[in-house]
Order: sequence, then C-alpha cells, then structure tokens
Amino acid sequence: MTAQEYIQSELERCADYALTGDDKTAIEQQGIEAFIYAKLTSKKFRKWAVDESSELQAKRAIGLNVSAGKPLQFRYPFGGYKLWRMPSSPEVDWAEFFAIAYYCKYLASIAAAYKPGIEFLFASDDMIIERMDNVPIADTDAYFNSFKKLLEQFRSHFPANFKMDIVRIGDLYEDKEAMEQELAANVERLKQEYATTVDPARKQKMLTTSELNVRLDGAKDLTKLNEDEKRAVIEMGPVYHDAYCALSKRREFNRGENKIVIFTTVVPNAIAIGTTKSSITKYWTGFGILEADGNSFKSRIISPTQLEKLDGQRFELVSTNLFDLRNFKDIRVY
Repeated sequence: MTAQEYIQSELERCADYALTGDDKTAIEQQGIEAFIYAKLTSKKFRKWAVDESSELQAKRAIGLNVSAGKPLQFRYPFGGYKLWRMPSSPEVDWAEFFAIAYYCKYLASIAAAYKPGIEFLFASDDMIIERMDNVPIADTDAYFNSFKKLLEQFRSHFPANFKMDIVRIGDLYEDKEAMEQELAANVERLKQEYATTVDPARKQKMLTTSELNVRLDGAKDLTKLNEDEKRAVIEMGPVYHDAYCALSKRREFNRGENKIVIFTTVVPNAIAIGTTKSSITKYWTGFGILEADGNSFKSRIISPTQLEKLDGQRFELVSTNLFDLRNFKDIRVY
C-alpha cells in the first residue's frame, strides 16, 4: 500500500460498516440503547475511563433521542483555529483530516445499527479567540472555511443517515449585545475567583497553555509590551476562556440533556477518545503526519514540541494532490 492509497482509503471508507453477527445478537438481546452505549465506550476508541456523570449523561441522551426516533446528537466543542506556531496555520492540515476520519470510524457502527442516524457537530469557539489569544479574525475565518471544504470531501462518502458539520457558536447569537453583557459579567466574576480561590498548580497549568497560544504579533502588536504587560495578557487568557465557556447559550447547545460531548482528552461529562488510534494531541494545535509501518501506515497528530524534535529526522515528502486545499498537496512520511 502506498501513502496515497492509505489516504484515499481513509477518506472513502471512513464511514463504512457492516453489522456483524455479534452486533445483531447484542442488539436483539440487549436493545439498541445498550448497543449504542457499548459502541461509544468501546476500548477500541476510548482512551480514558468514563466516569459516572459522563456515563449517566450519555445514557440519558441516548434514551431521549432513541425514544423520540431522532438522530443521536453529538457535539465536539473546540477552539476553531489552527495554532499559529504550526507551519500549516491558519488553515486545516492532515491533523484535521485524520481526526475526522477517526471520528467517522468511531460512529460508523452506530449509524449502521440506528436508522435515524447521527448528527455530529464540531462547535467552533472562534468568536473568543481574538480576545483570548490575539489571533486575527482573518485567520479564524480561513480556518473555518477550510474546515468546511475538508468536510465536503468526506461528506460524499457518508451514508444518508450520517451528518457531520462545523458550526460557529457565535452564529447562535442574534442579540450580540446581550451576549457581550453576559460575557463581561462572567469575566469580572472569574477575575475575582482566579485572584483569590484558584489552586496555584491549576493556575500555573492554565497560564502555560495560555502562553503557548497567545500570538504577540497577531491582531494587535503586543511585541513591544514589557514583561509585566505580557504577563497580564497571558493571565487574561484563562479568564476569557472560562468566561466564554460559561455562556448559557453555548452550554445549552453543547451540553443540553440530549447531547453527547466527544472530546480529545478528559473533560467533564464527555467521552474522551483522542484524535487518531495512536494520538491524543488536539488536531487544531497539532500537525498531521504519516508513520510508515511495514506495508501500511499509521496516522499521527503531533504537538509543536514533537514537531521540533522530528525536524532533525529524515522524512519523505509524498505528493498527494487529493483535493484543492493549501495544506494537502503533500504529506510528511516518517
């Protein structure tokens, strides 16, 4: 198998699934709801244990949708940008391609068993990124548009009851002024909380993440700030993040009682499945590569630190030209 053939297969067969005899027996003996939950928590995809609250929420959402005969509702909330440190920024790259293919495989058996199907929505949080990380709106627009185009390539290979799309949380708000008022109130509340009650170790972890994401030469020129001023910008990153995440309409859209949240790593009331079979790096802050494995390949999503370490290693740049997006003309094969 060539790299081109592997990638073509990931695209064209991502949602293929034929129910096995064991699948049919499980559905007959345990019912469709138990079958769906078992598939969602299968160790083939799941990277961490499912805690009690996440289990209860998933089962409740399954029950509500199945009893109403409606598609299962999945949400994947995420940043909605490409980390500016990546050479592929601001558009999607192979990391998004491999993650989408992986999530399709994850849900394919459920779509095959449950006729109303599934609706999986990537919920983009790009409306807060300029304030939080100083990333220009032009960059988040480029990312969103390229993500939509990438999904279009996959969509032609989906069964009729399989829907996957990306939506912007900002588009849920017709009343922008009310949203800004709620956000401002959340910001003030969290500034006080972080100054007085946040555990120092947790605070340091949040600041480390914020420092990685803040772009000093972005929407505003922050390069001339002194160290104290830069520190103040970095400290506001977690405040903006959590204030935004607490917005009521966002929480209802992602966390409503009939919703199942899928995420890369462990977050409250979600199923954590990584981004590929062998990766747990978030696709929007990662870079997609292939690893040659005998006569086949492994898709991997690597972090900025991992990419730096690989820079000294030899790789083959394989031409692909699979479709007309900037970062898909070729792929690194290690």
